[in-house]
Amino acid sequence: MTVTGGFPREDDLGPSYPTLFGITFTPTITGALVAVAGIGLAVYAATQFVSPKLSEYQEIKTRVEQKKTDLEQKEATAQRVDAIVAQVNRAKQENKDVRGLFSDQQALDTLLLDLNRVIVSTNAELLTFKPTYETSGVVADSSLGETLNNKIKRQVTAVSFQGTFNQTLQIMQAIDQLQTVLVVRDLSMELQTTDKPGEPRNVVKSTFNLHAYVPLSPEEAVAAAQAAAAQAKPEAKPN
Repeated sequence: MTVTGGFPREDDLGPSYPTLFGITFTPTITGALVAVAGIGLAVYAATQFVSPKLSEYQEIKTRVEQKKTDLEQKEATAQRVDAIVAQVNRAKQENKDVRGLFSDQQALDTLLLDLNRVIVSTNAELLTFKPTYETSGVVADSSLGETLNNKIKRQVTAVSFQGTFNQTLQIMQAIDQLQTVLVVRDLSMELQTTDKPGEPRNVVKSTFNLHAYVPLSPEEAVAAAQAAAAQAKPEAKPN
């Protein structure tokens, strides 16, 4: 028998690939496996190395933010304290300035002479200058503000004088400019007519209560504080 065909050549059989568990590892399959293995290694590396570092970074970041918040709170607290201290100092200074506006005892004692001088200089006539002791004394009625209670005293004087309108205006302006702190209360003015020769036909009679204020002396301040404390105590209930 004659065989007309021939055996295939070795080159015609194609390349040979390794086979495992019935799977032929062609270049495509091998490349895919390598890619999967690379991804797995990347995930493993991320889990073992990157994740702990990331967690550590987040913890550090959280601590830094907490420290920053604490610092900001401390700074805000310090600013509030500084503001309170400044407010207290300002209140003390304002109280000192306000008290400095009042006259001293010597100026209060010479009030009559000052007022006489003012009236005489305007050629007006002083009719009455009489202290009113019933309404004089330590200020404790908050009429000048609670901060001045039991720190200053008031001297009330009943005053009346008469003069022309211009004289009256000059006297009232001069009273306002005296060194002592003076407050005019209960002011009344009456227009009076006279026919006496050499005198103005129309004169104004002015009547008012003059309140003069002066700070308490240290001894008076202690006594006033003790009196206020005694008055503030509730009365003991009888058994």
